[in-house]
Amino acid sequence: MDLKSAVSSLGVAISREIKIGMDLEFFFGTLFEPLIYVMLFGPLMGKLIGNVNFGGNEISYLAFMFPGVLTIIGINQGFRGAATFIQDKFRGGLETLFTLPVHRSTLFLAKILGSCLRALIAMSVISLLAALMAEGLSLTLLGILKSFLINMTLVIALASCMVYLLSKSQNPNLPLAISGILLLPMMFLSTVFYPESVFSGSRVLSLIVAVNPMTHAARLIRSFIYSTPLPASTLLISTAYLSVLAFVSLLLGIRGFSRALER
Repeated sequence: MDLKSAVSSLGVAISREIKIGMDLEFFFGTLFEPLIYVMLFGPLMGKLIGNVNFGGNEISYLAFMFPGVLTIIGINQGFRGAATFIQDKFRGGLETLFTLPVHRSTLFLAKILGSCLRALIAMSVISLLAALMAEGLSLTLLGILKSFLINMTLVIALASCMVYLLSKSQNPNLPLAISGILLLPMMFLSTVFYPESVFSGSRVLSLIVAVNPMTHAARLIRSFIYSTPLPASTLLISTAYLSVLAFVSLLLGIRGFSRALER
């Protein structure tokens, strides 16, 4: 298959993923929780604790929390990224897909890119809403683009892992079960809602926070949104950590997807 045909096949496969994935579950499952944080939790907490000093500037708590909300969208869509794979595998569509003259890795990449596009839509909606509501939040195009790119590593890593695990399982509810166990600890043992200094009194908590990908994503996104430079070592470590995690997960996902019908 030449490059033109491969790109065309990928485009058709992505269109299918978007059509299947943009349903009520997407709007309620991916958007509802971030909307609650932006419209209720952030403003109410802001009234309770006041403004937050970040990078030498006083900003509202909602403005401080906003980069963390973007990482929540990335994590949510990552866990839900295997939704179309569940439909294909457990409702008989995967056999039909695998008979098409399209490489299986192309079909897998379409699923991952479809998840990324759905996450981009959700992040765009939340960014516009936060820009209207959050005092001290001044968004730039470059900062948003960098933030979205960082969040894509979360989507790719988790969606790929979910596809891999589902390829080995006969339980279509596996992603829901895993997200139910991991999502809240990942959120609250990270810098989504508060600065890293909160965990400095406990070595165990500090270690958990340090290996949590949400911490690295939130750290980078806050730096990009507010143009506060990070130390070169911190920037390199966080970027490399998320990139390696996404790459390894992608390889596992491709392997699992390609062998999904094997017993």
